[in-house]
Amino acid sequence: MNEQLKSKFPEWCSGSEHYATVLTNDIDSLLGCAIEKRVKGNKINYFYDFNAIYVADKNDPLEKLGIDLAWTVGKVFDNHVTRLNKNNTINPESANLNSILDVSGDNYFKKYAMSTAILMWSYYDLPLPSTKLGKMLLLSVDSGFLGHYDYRFKNTHNKYLRMLGFEELIDLLNDTSKEEFREVQSKFMLHKNIELDKSGHLQTELPLSLLSGALETELELPSCTFTLQTQYISKGRQVQGDEIGNLSKNVVSFALTNRNYYKFTIS
Repeated sequence: MNEQLKSKFPEWCSGSEHYATVLTNDIDSLLGCAIEKRVKGNKINYFYDFNAIYVADKNDPLEKLGIDLAWTVGKVFDNHVTRLNKNNTINPESANLNSILDVSGDNYFKKYAMSTAILMWSYYDLPLPSTKLGKMLLLSVDSGFLGHYDYRFKNTHNKYLRMLGFEELIDLLNDTSKEEFREVQSKFMLHKNIELDKSGHLQTELPLSLLSGALETELELPSCTFTLQTQYISKGRQVQGDEIGNLSKNVVSFALTNRNYYKFTIS
């Protein structure tokens, strides 16, 4: 990522402070947490499934850092569109290209539509995986390859890859079919979620060892026990107007999941 774009990110991103990362229920968040541990030594202490947040070490004094989370307050790396229109406020501590580049429901189809993990990979200037499979996996997280195969969005998709400094991935996409990416997604079961079992331990069917080898980054779930910290109410609604201000004063997270639909969590 070039320095001009990087300078637009919140100041905390370039600092040396340590944080306790917040994992959500999918591969994008898990890979982002692995990047944080690889680069800064930050470890998972929270699990957020959009209905509640759970904590491992209640005595950990470190501030939370959400990964792949559209929180309205607090430090996060994120990839969602978080405004219905350009006049809505954003979370100033969100490291999110869509927030930084003023993407909202008004210009929704100009959005950054790849994963939080590949955004973090670029921000931290990590070398891309050395194999084609590793690069394909990185593009497969959150179906980050899809925009390349839709003529309406291909130019925008390529623009973001250039902004991230990943021009070589454009060449890979040009030489690879959408079906090949779908096969990779299926083989590595990227649709599988992360969940808490009845004893408070995280579990998943994601093939973490295979993914770690291909992505050349260690992916693992913490073995500690998680306990409930705060419960939330999670909902989704069709967009009818600029109603974000009327949802509640207690909106914890908010994201447009397509042009006419949004999901939110309230406390």
